[in-house]
Amino acid sequence: MEKTEILRKIKETEQKIEEEIKQAEEEKKRKIFAAKEEARKIIEDANKEAEKIKQEIIEKAKAEVEKEKEKIREQKLAEINEMVRKGESRIGEVVEELYNEFVRMIENA
Repeated sequence: MEKTEILRKIKETEQKIEEEIKQAEEEKKRKIFAAKEEARKIIEDANKEAEKIKQEIIEKAKAEVEKEKEKIREQKLAEINEMVRKGESRIGEVVEELYNEFVRMIENA
């Protein structure tokens, strides 16, 4: 082989290697871009799922609060009704006592 032919083959090999390096770099960039896109999509999906779970938790909490409010309201209403019932049952007794006191006041006057 001649010197010029050897130099030509070296030059061709160098060009081929440079082309392969360039292609490898482009492939690397494509894969990085694809990986970033996939990561973005995964994060976006995770955020959507987290928001959905958050809303479910909030709705359950609201329902529990409403249930507890209703329970307390019913308990307090029962207490009020009991007080009213006791008060109404004593009206006659109180009127009788007031009448008797009035009569005593008039008799002693």
